[in-house]
Amino acid sequence: MPFLTDPYYLIFYGGEPLLCIALIQQTVSFLDENKKDFAKTPRYSLTTNGSLITDEVIRFLEEHKFLLEFSFDGYAQDSQRKKGNFKETVLKIEKILQHPDIRLEVNSVFTPETVGRISESMAFLISMGVKNINLSLSMLRPWNSHSLERLREETAEVGNFLLAHYRKTREIPVKSFREENTEGLFYCAAGQDRMAITSEAHVWGCDLFADYFRGKEKSSEYQDYFFGDLDTFARNHEKIYPKISSRYARLSMDNFATPHRECLFCADLESCSVCPMVAALSGAAIGRIPSHICAVKRINMAEQRKFWDRIR
Repeated sequence: MPFLTDPYYLIFYGGEPLLCIALIQQTVSFLDENKKDFAKTPRYSLTTNGSLITDEVIRFLEEHKFLLEFSFDGYAQDSQRKKGNFKETVLKIEKILQHPDIRLEVNSVFTPETVGRISESMAFLISMGVKNINLSLSMLRPWNSHSLERLREETAEVGNFLLAHYRKTREIPVKSFREENTEGLFYCAAGQDRMAITSEAHVWGCDLFADYFRGKEKSSEYQDYFFGDLDTFARNHEKIYPKISSRYARLSMDNFATPHRECLFCADLESCSVCPMVAALSGAAIGRIPSHICAVKRINMAEQRKFWDRIR
């Protein structure tokens, strides 16, 4: 508590966190009851696929003004998840939209196989009234030249649709299009302004590091990024934190590299941002960015610039 900002942000993430709804309710109750003693105000967030959303859960999320990160892949839903899941999930999103105290964000993930459903999915979500959409691309498998070209076409189509929508409403629901690329060096915020605690009570800079290092406990890098178990960290944080957090601090774009060159010498260095763990989970070493991720980022940045040029 002494190190948390005011307000601080507590994110329940999985897996599916609603499998542990009783524990989440207990945690929120404890923190709310002790707000005055802690002199810190919590803000709550939860990531879910919606399968366990009930009226009781909605009332709880609304009462505590949760930010709800809802995983829904639009028209790619049935091909990536259980058949028939699309209709069921849409009904739950429509119900949540009727509760404005729940701040809803929809996260839609597309793969090289489902890239052709991006623009129609974004249009559908916007027509439902979703105000905040994270358009995400899976990097677990490489994107070939065909899927990259289709991504360029689909992203351009999203830009066309958003431009028409913006002219009518002055709103840009797809978050990746919301702001122009700002100049500045990207760095990984893991271990700097956030921490993650796993179900095993292990402490990491963010949840993606826990995912990446699962099964790699004997690797030398494991100890570079592992803050230890929660009890040990709490007792010895003054010694542990500076040592481990300094390794996280090196994770910035000027220290990354693609197979072709170091990012330091790229003309887009101060416009580009790549999560090092997204790259690592695709099979690269930490700090190495596969060629297909670099290509995807270039397409996204180019279409974002075009979008803002047209707005101006």
